[in-house]
Amino acid sequence: MCFRFRTKFLRTRVMGGFLAIAAIFVTPVALAAKLTLGNGDQISGEIISLQDQLLTLNSPLFGTVKIPWGKVVELRTDSGVRIELADGTQLQGQLLLQPDGRVVVAPKQPNPEVHMLRTDLARINPPVIDPSVKYSGRATLGGTFNKGNSTDEMLNFDAELVARTPDKRYVINMAVNEARAFGLTTASRRLLTAQHDIFLSQKNYVFVNARAQSDVLADLDLRTSLGTGYGRQIIENAQTKLSTEAGVSYVSEKYEIAPDRSYPALSLALNYEQKFFDNSLVFFNNTHMTGGYHASASTLVTNKLGIRVPIAKGLNLTTQFNLAYESSPPTGIKPKNSSLIFGVGYVF
Repeated sequence: MCFRFRTKFLRTRVMGGFLAIAAIFVTPVALAAKLTLGNGDQISGEIISLQDQLLTLNSPLFGTVKIPWGKVVELRTDSGVRIELADGTQLQGQLLLQPDGRVVVAPKQPNPEVHMLRTDLARINPPVIDPSVKYSGRATLGGTFNKGNSTDEMLNFDAELVARTPDKRYVINMAVNEARAFGLTTASRRLLTAQHDIFLSQKNYVFVNARAQSDVLADLDLRTSLGTGYGRQIIENAQTKLSTEAGVSYVSEKYEIAPDRSYPALSLALNYEQKFFDNSLVFFNNTHMTGGYHASASTLVTNKLGIRVPIAKGLNLTTQFNLAYESSPPTGIKPKNSSLIFGVGYVF
């Protein structure tokens, strides 16, 4: 009898000590926030975020829990949460959501409490945005230079520089295609584009752009266009970039022999880049189309399609197919130009 009593006593002491130790680690997380649902259930844990009307909570009992914000009728947090209001104002402090829909934010002293309605609260712990400018770019060089029995020469250069902030993007692109055979010019095309994007939200933006193009063999001294429009950054992450654009522009063309012309036009663009096999292969496609509705207008299409295979840090081998199409070229000029380019590229 005495033996059984001592065994039970020791077991109780050990279990009690274990629970006490567990409480030391669990309690701070559990007390970080406490919420009540509409059905009366209560959950304690650490608030991760409130984003798009979805509350994410890290509970010591249930793990990561996602709860529709509309089902939460009462919430009390510690003083470490960051709160963003619907008008963009950001606060930090203790958050109290009351059953009647009123919200109280208690910042650190001596700042006074802030009172608002539930509808004024947009996000909790929103992502920290880095306002600094991020630069990226690429350059690809390809060509052949033969002397002696063959005098073929070809130079292809394609480069792009991007400057990105959370709400703005600047893009400059330049392409040069020069070729000579037996002392005669067989290709001489140059294209320079610049664009400024202003993001209205994470995915939607408006833009202004300018393009300048020349093609000696197509009798084109200079084609310029100024445009503006709307774009949507559908995907933008480390693996995939996809955006579409639609806008209006004004095109002016100056020819060596053919009559000059200018006209308003509509423009469409698609930019796509996808990395495969742990970034060991990069596929890209950039398409730009301008279509004028005036009698003298021409439909213009430029397309760059290719792959990049990394060979060293920053360096890659590039295979690229370029296509340029003009629906109404000057008399005697073919409407389509295409080129297949093999080169060495650098990406940063």
